[in-house]
Amino acid sequence: MTSAHRDTSSSILSVLEELSATWRWGGPPTLLTISHRPPKPTVPAILARGVDGHTPLDLLAHWIDQCHRHRGIVNTQRDLGVDAVAVSGEIDGQHIGYAMDRSGLEYLVRGQRHGPERRRTSGTDVAAGTRPTDRLTERLAELVWRLAGPPPPAAGSRIRDMWPTAGLVDLDEDELHERYAPPAHNRGHVRLVTVSSIDGLAAVNGSSAALTSSGDQRVYRLIKREADLLLLGAGTIRAEQYGQTALSAPEIARRRANGLPPYPAVAVVTRSLDLDLSGPLFQHSAAGHTHPRPILIVPAAAAAERGTAVAEAAELLVAGEHDVDLHQAIQTLRQRGHRRIVCEGGPSLAGQLAHADLLDEICMTIAPQLLAVAGPRITAGPAGQPADGRWQLHRSLLDEQGNLFLRYTRPGPSDRPVG
Repeated sequence: MTSAHRDTSSSILSVLEELSATWRWGGPPTLLTISHRPPKPTVPAILARGVDGHTPLDLLAHWIDQCHRHRGIVNTQRDLGVDAVAVSGEIDGQHIGYAMDRSGLEYLVRGQRHGPERRRTSGTDVAAGTRPTDRLTERLAELVWRLAGPPPPAAGSRIRDMWPTAGLVDLDEDELHERYAPPAHNRGHVRLVTVSSIDGLAAVNGSSAALTSSGDQRVYRLIKREADLLLLGAGTIRAEQYGQTALSAPEIARRRANGLPPYPAVAVVTRSLDLDLSGPLFQHSAAGHTHPRPILIVPAAAAAERGTAVAEAAELLVAGEHDVDLHQAIQTLRQRGHRRIVCEGGPSLAGQLAHADLLDEICMTIAPQLLAVAGPRITAGPAGQPADGRWQLHRSLLDEQGNLFLRYTRPGPSDRPVG
């Protein structure tokens, strides 16, 4: 945690303590927004005291509805630089001051009806202790992302438009989301997200870590956040010690508000089921929303040989006899409701999807590096007939470190070659 973030956290707790000290039992709940602007560390603004309901949950529900109805409320609060949203009220005979900042950290001040002492906790200590109800947390998280928006971009990750219209203004999270919004249709969409050096290298020692940057991670995280399902090859899982996607409470609230489950599912294409079932991907969540069980896409031969051994750790999806039939696998995933599929590679899986004509979009980062060593490209495949190479540039963006972000889409069905 940075020094600035520690100062903000301390300020949020101070506001909650001050609110608790002046609380009167039986009073209406109060909703506040908290802004952090030096030299004044906190500028709390009371949005409302009480609504038709009489509980903090009623108050949060009312203001979420107001945000739906009046975009001006959201714009005004974001213009004020809101860092956190807090609600204060009476729950089960206790007074609570409960806040969440835009990174998802929670803050809690709790007091008893008969007793002057107040207990304060923040960060992971809130989740580990006795926290308010999940419903209250979810409502507060939704109001946080609506009123406060996402955390500011990390150093070096400011992004601007390049094509079709060049722009000098840094894109905020909502604008960046619009640049990468998936198609509105519900037929299903397979998007490949990848990174490459200037000379076409996609990985060093089996990992893309040497090529990524704060700007690349910003785009990568946004694309993953909008996915129904993340599709990977077994080699990528082994090489990168791939684990479940970590999302903050406001990010989860945004997914749920958009009709998505709390976390994207993860599906792994594997011909042999040679995977470490004790690895990060197969660990269950300790608290909060539970990640969906990984889906292992395997041919029938591998399922018959080793399927029983992995049944407790993952769900099996059988597609093909001795090799994975990707057409069948994608069709089955779509039938299960996974319409927005994001493929993270590796090169072998990306090449197979390209040859099977299953890719609808490629989101590619070109890192400003010339590595001049041997390594894989973003796709790999056998010698012979190349895959259909007809793509069109949909958009390009640039970050302040020189990373170039390219979004390619396929021509419409009538524009594609036959055969």
